[in-house]
Amino acid sequence: MQAHTSRIATVLAASLLFIVGLFSSIDPRNGFSFSVTGAIAAQPISECLDKERDDRRVPNMTLTTADRLADVQELIDTEKDVVGALEVLNRMVSRGTRRYNGNEIANIYRMFAYVYFMQDDIPNTIIYNEKILEHCEDIRIGMQVTTMFTLSQLYFTVERYQESLDMIEDWLLLADDPGPNPYYFVATIYYQQGNYPSAIDYVQQAIDMATERGMLPIKESWWGMLRFLYFELENFPKVIEILEIMVKEYPKRTTWIQLAGLYGQEGFDKKQVYAMESANVLGFFEQESDYTQYQGLLMQEEAPIRGAWYLKDGFDKGIVEEKFATLNSLGQAYQAALENDKAIEQLEKAAEYAEDGKVHQRLAQLYLEKEEYGKCSDMADMALDEGGLSRPYDLKLVKGMCEYNRGRLQAAKEVFDDLRREAQRRSGEQSVENALRSARNWIRYIESEQSRLSQLAAAEAST
Repeated sequence: MQAHTSRIATVLAASLLFIVGLFSSIDPRNGFSFSVTGAIAAQPISECLDKERDDRRVPNMTLTTADRLADVQELIDTEKDVVGALEVLNRMVSRGTRRYNGNEIANIYRMFAYVYFMQDDIPNTIIYNEKILEHCEDIRIGMQVTTMFTLSQLYFTVERYQESLDMIEDWLLLADDPGPNPYYFVATIYYQQGNYPSAIDYVQQAIDMATERGMLPIKESWWGMLRFLYFELENFPKVIEILEIMVKEYPKRTTWIQLAGLYGQEGFDKKQVYAMESANVLGFFEQESDYTQYQGLLMQEEAPIRGAWYLKDGFDKGIVEEKFATLNSLGQAYQAALENDKAIEQLEKAAEYAEDGKVHQRLAQLYLEKEEYGKCSDMADMALDEGGLSRPYDLKLVKGMCEYNRGRLQAAKEVFDDLRREAQRRSGEQSVENALRSARNWIRYIESEQSRLSQLAAAEAST
């Protein structure tokens, strides 16, 4: 008798381990994953969904049934013979199930579910778990609630979301202090159904319950779900609020960069800069876009030299690739910071990748400022040849000034004459009018200078 009792305990314990193993956490991005989340307790009941009564009578399992189920368990655990275990179970029910009481047949069905689960046969695992609940008044409440929770999750795996939701809602009526995890599971069901407001409510319930119980820090996946849901509903202030929590609890590159991006989107420019600075200090600048975006922000904040420093650091670390966009940005940052030599160095590199004359136009201006007039003129010619300029008359003004400063007055006058004719053809635009006015002034000045030099030359010749 003692041996038989021991075998009954073995069967029940093994089956319980199977059911508990089905308790899981669910990530809506990665699908269903099995992992133990803890046993679920419940009050005894007399009717399947009545939590208030405790007079349920559970029929005893006979020794013969217990022996057969123990044999099945041994085939699975010791001999790894899942097929043989299924054959034994089929023989048990081959002559019908009337000879078993409700508790016995429910435990047989539970073993069927276990075997089919071991074979990754989810449809049959679901069927036999459903059969268990057909005898819910003859089984212990603990077995009922674990089966209900298991079924809810199995329905979820096969995308039977409404059935999963209905089952877990019934389960919540029976469960005694279920904890926050099932509420998060309900949220994932609503998420899959596209009911984001309800999903938000249940995630928030899970977070609030976990916080009240001191289960801190809150799981990162829960905050991530809440952030995603608010983002889909375009409630960006709430997304920012959640990201501000996440960067403290789970500081990662993605959360800092996302937070910075949303700060910028919502008009918090200073906070955007601070968030990017924090990401860099924490060592989260890992991609080229991190450096280029931060450099652009610092340019907007009128801190070009800092923008140049960070972008140069990206080059030095091999994260930022040398190409037109990055070299041009670095050159512009140095130019805005009045570091003209460094600007020229980077823009000359950028010019090697350029598809139009804009970089050469910028270089012409820089060489004019450095009083390197020959290089200024050459760069202006290259820019005009390559084209793609939105305001070529500005470049001609620079070229004329460079020619003048080289002492080539006639060449300078020809450039200004050409500029005047082009400006006259495009008269009416304010920028063109300014260029036309400058061209006329330069032409008068050069003509005056040429006249003065001619008179001086004539005077020297007559002496």
